Formats: sequence, structure tokens, C-alpha cells
Amino acid sequence: MRGFRHFLLAATLLSASSGAMAADLLSTRKGPPPMMMPPVMTWTGFYVGGQVGYSSGVDTTKEFLTATMGYVGLKNRFDPDGFVGGAHVGANYQFGAFVAGIEGDIEFGKVKGGFTDPPVAPFNPGGRGQTEIDTQGSLRLRLGYAVGPALFYATGGLAVADIKSTYWNWPGTSESFSKTATGYTIGGGIEYAFTQSLSARVEYRFTQFERIQNDSQQAFPGFSGTQEPRYHTGRAGVSYRF
Repeated sequence: MRGFRHFLLAATLLSASSGAMAADLLSTRKGPPPMMMPPVMTWTGFYVGGQVGYSSGVDTTKEFLTATMGYVGLKNRFDPDGFVGGAHVGANYQFGAFVAGIEGDIEFGKVKGGFTDPPVAPFNPGGRGQTEIDTQGSLRLRLGYAVGPALFYATGGLAVADIKSTYWNWPGTSESFSKTATGYTIGGGIEYAFTQSLSARVEYRFTQFERIQNDSQQAFPGFSGTQEPRYHTGRAGVSYRF
């Protein structure tokens, strides 16, 4: 009987010891590493970038007597065109699938074209003219809809350009004018995010500038010419988002 009690006591001690060892083993065993969730794509943030493009326009000139602004019958339509390139900066805020933002850009290039004036007796000996835009910019709002990494957007706002016009009469006298013209620009595009920071875009915009007037003092004294420049421009660019 005494031997049986000794056996029960030994079994109890062994069981308790085994449980403690198992608990120690379980407590020191490392669990699986936490799952790393991929970052959620968002268009929210500030960004900078660059763009290049090609611009093709339509410009219409009319000539008037400066004193009376009487139309003398000279009207020319010509098509300035050329390449542009520059930089942009902006900020977006995404709410749900919608993205709203503001963007400004500046561009340089040689968008130019010319026309020939036939003589109109006794007013005008005839000559030729040329218009050139070498600097332009815009400040626009953007509103888009995100589908995965792609953003489909519309944009529009204020456009500004330095427009240089030069006229030559047939004897060879020339005269140049430089005006800062304002107008509006509107269009849309698609932007694709390769990473959270890097994206590329293609964009189309139509730009209409205000009518500008040049009063000649040398090439065609007594005459004034008006212009109504408007342009279609396609652009491609890249942006880096912070």
C-alpha cells in the first residue's frame, strides 16, 4: 500500500513537471511574422514635373484705319505651329474615387506662323506679317476620376502668353510689337501612376487668347491690326509626387 502511494506521488510530480515544461516551450515559440499590407494608392499630395508637346493654331488678322477704326478690307487667316516644353507644379486631393486639384505650368518654344498682305490702294502698299509665341503659361483646376492606377481628368483655367508680332511693308520697313495676352484654356487627359510617386500623362488642351491690337507707326503708319490667336496643343509629361 505504501508503495502504491509512492507511485501516485511520483506520477503526480512527473505530470506537473511535464506541464510546466510544455508551457515553457509554448511561451518561447515565436508566432508568424505580421502580414505587411501593400500601401494604398492615393493621388493626394504635391507634385512637380515636366512636359513636351506640339501646338497648332489658327490666327485671324484684320486691318483698320487707326483714326476711325474703319475696316479696310484686309483679313488674313494663318496657322502658327511649333513645339513647346516646360515644367508644371500642382497639388491633388483624393476623396473616394474622385480627385480634385490645382496646377500651374510654364512653357517655352517657337509657335509661329506668317501671312502676306496684298496691296490695297490707296491705303496699304502691301507686305507681310508674322506672329510668334515663345513663352506661355497657365493656372488651372483639375477634376478627375481614378480607376485603379489610372486617372481620367478634365482641366481648365487661365492662360497667359507673350505674343510677338512683326510686320514688313514691301519697301522693307519693319515694325515689331510684344503683347502679354490672357485667355482661357480647357481640355483633359489621362495620367497613369507607375508607383506612389511616379506618374506619366497625355493631355489635350484648347486655348483661346483675347483679341489684341497693334497700332502701326512705321511699317504701316495710320493702320491698326487685330489678332485673335487660338491653339490646339497635345502634351505628354511625367510627374513626381511627394
